[in-house]
Parts: sequence; C-alpha cells; structure tokens
Amino acid sequence: MKKVFFFFINLTICMQPNAGSYKVIYGENNRFEPHEIENNKIVHASKSVAAIISNYSLKKIGDKTEIISLNLGDTINYCSSVPYQEQTIAASCSSFLIGPDIILTAGHCIKTEWECNSKSFVFDYRQDLLGKKEGPYKRFRVPNSNIYKCAKILDRKLESDGNLEDWAIIKLDRIVEDREPLTYRKYGKMDTDSKLSLIGFPSGLPLKIAENGTLRSDKNEHYFVAELDAFHMNSGSPVINESTLEVEGVLVRGEKDVVNTLGCYDLVVCKEGTCRGEDVSRITTIPFEKYLR
Repeated sequence: MKKVFFFFINLTICMQPNAGSYKVIYGENNRFEPHEIENNKIVHASKSVAAIISNYSLKKIGDKTEIISLNLGDTINYCSSVPYQEQTIAASCSSFLIGPDIILTAGHCIKTEWECNSKSFVFDYRQDLLGKKEGPYKRFRVPNSNIYKCAKILDRKLESDGNLEDWAIIKLDRIVEDREPLTYRKYGKMDTDSKLSLIGFPSGLPLKIAENGTLRSDKNEHYFVAELDAFHMNSGSPVINESTLEVEGVLVRGEKDVVNTLGCYDLVVCKEGTCRGEDVSRITTIPFEKYLR
C-alpha cells in the first residue's frame, strides 16, 4: 500500500495558526464526498459531524448565513493533480455530536473561552448541500438552523507529553433536534483488523469521508495510532469502526511534510509503514458521559 503526504498552508482569516499538526493520505486517496459512499450508515453518521468555523467567516443574512472563505486552490500553488481545489475552505477544525447538546472535538481546536465565543458549529457543511452561490459576492449560504454557538467548555485536556491527551467537551447553545448523537465504544478495544472511517473537513473543505483506514498500534492507554487519510482541519473528526458503527476516537495528530515538485505543491508517495501514522484520542478515556442528559 502506498502512503501519501499532503502539505497545506493556511492563509484564510478563519484558520487558526495553532490548530494542530498537518496530516497525510495513506495508500490511494480514499477521501470521498458523502454521496459517493456506498455504506449508507456511515453517510447517516456524517450528519452528526459539524465544521468548526470562525464567526468572522459567517455573515447572517435573513434566515441564512453567508460563508466568507477562499477556495483551496486560492491559497498556494497546488499541482493540477491535487483534488478539490475549486471548493471552499471555511472550517478550522472538525467536531461531532455525542449528546443532545454536547459536542466533542480536539483539545487544541478550542483552547479558551474566547475561542469558544468566537467560533460556531455548522452542520451540513457539505458540497452537495451548499446549493448555489448567492448574493452580490457569489458566496454559499447555509440555513441559520444548522449553526450552533459554543455555550461553554465543559471539560478539556491538551498535553504535550505523557499521555498526550487531546480533547474538548463543548456544550452547545441549544439542543440539536434534527440529528442523533453518534454511538460510541464504551469499553475495551477494537479488533486489530478493524476497518476505520474518518469523517470531517480536511484542509477546511466541505465534509469528506475517508474509508478503509487501518489500526497500526493500540498500545497507549489514551490514544491509538491508525493509518487514515487525514489532513489539517481533520482534527476533532470522529474515527468510526466500519463494522460496529461506533466512534473509536477523536483524530488529533498526524504526519507533517512539505513537498514542492517542479514549482508546485503535490502529494508525495512513501512506502507502507515508514511514517508515524495518525494519533486518535481513545473515546473510552474521555469523560463526557457525566455531562450527558
């Protein structure tokens, strides 16, 4: 299996410079739009995954909110083979619903109450649901009902050494009534041959689903290492067991690399097993259950 690296430079106002390590692609590019995925249950689970977007990139206009953002191809000189360059990049991190009004994300995605107040959680930030660009500036608009505010950081941990715990439990400003919290592993560990899906917003793009991830190491008490097609801004994404449909953990760290090929930034190929893998905070060690209704 091949392993591919991706480099992304963040130039938009909504992206935070300390939002975690860049990520990579493992093997062939297994990122897909939700409508391209055959597993309908994984697609249904994706409805409960929200983009974290800066309030500076959201402008309320009537019953909709306009998304102010560049396209991926507007940021740096990507090679023509890099996909999704025509798509907008508004998300700064990923997150998912774990209770009626409780969201999980990575601890480095929302560090302070100020960040809590300056960001929103946007559901259905998907290319196939954004519709047509509107208004004088030709921007996408999303229903206000899909946008939730951060009411409070209930609990959070971010460690640079030791167990490297990296998670945040966020209370939303209201209950989410039109989609269900994701199911999750309550004890034990996954089988070593489990297939994993990653659902989130790679590079800030509209929602993508990366299938066929694999477990590399399951030794650490607080996180496991997987091979997942993950990128910067995937931090906070749920990693779902494709067999049980349970969340196994929260994507938090991964490989970082830069490649400039003939004057443009491109994907780089490595041999199998030669790089560090992607770190996923183990769901069974995050104390969110005490905050569930």
